[in-house]
Amino acid sequence: MKKFLILIITLFFMMTGCSNSESGVNNEEEPELLEVDLIAPGDILIGDEVVLAAEVTQGEEKVEDADEVKFEVRKVGDEDSEMIETTHQGKGMYEIKKTFKEDGEYMVTAHVTARSMHNMPSEKITVGNPAETGRETEYQHSDTTDSHDNGETTEGDHHHSHVSIELDTNQDHKANQKVSLSAQIKNENQPLTDAAVRFEIWHGEDSNHEFVDGTEIENGVYIYEKVFPKSGTYHIKVHVEKGEIHDHKEQAITVN
Repeated sequence: MKKFLILIITLFFMMTGCSNSESGVNNEEEPELLEVDLIAPGDILIGDEVVLAAEVTQGEEKVEDADEVKFEVRKVGDEDSEMIETTHQGKGMYEIKKTFKEDGEYMVTAHVTARSMHNMPSEKITVGNPAETGRETEYQHSDTTDSHDNGETTEGDHHHSHVSIELDTNQDHKANQKVSLSAQIKNENQPLTDAAVRFEIWHGEDSNHEFVDGTEIENGVYIYEKVFPKSGTYHIKVHVEKGEIHDHKEQAITVN
């Protein structure tokens, strides 16, 4: 009888221990978000060497063990960009030195991967005295518009009107809720696979644009998960590149 009681007590404590262990796992707090403070001068003289920096933090901690920190520099209106590796300066600060040789407005994007998270803030900087040419830029539309849907060729279509870009906007977009932005891309009515697809996103008339690479989840379908921080009208421009194909399409959505 005593042996039976001892067995019952032992099993009770073993079950209690397992329950507490599982409870401890379930009660683990989610890690704090990766924050990136992009530091760049607003106005730069041609030929001057400037420092572009990214301060990487997680909560109150300076991130010293980032997997990758790169700066992407692209002149507004150009398709090509320059990707530059940073040097870690300590205390969560990652830097590059860059000399700009042409007038213009440039988008600087910090690509930061650390602790299984990714963040890529962007800033616009001005170099020299950009001429007021009135041409289409990242933030302006010319009189010519995209016409991929009707197959007509217009200036700015890069002569690739046979490429179709369909952005799924049928979702109910709400602020502070994660949604998947999806673009179906075809070339001559066939899914365009293994393309470089980038989503450009901005709110209303904001000058800060977010650039995020899309992930191909099936043939010709590329997605990006996004949390819209506030309500209003957002503009989404899908950029597509593969070989000689350089195309884009813009669409507006409403976030409640």
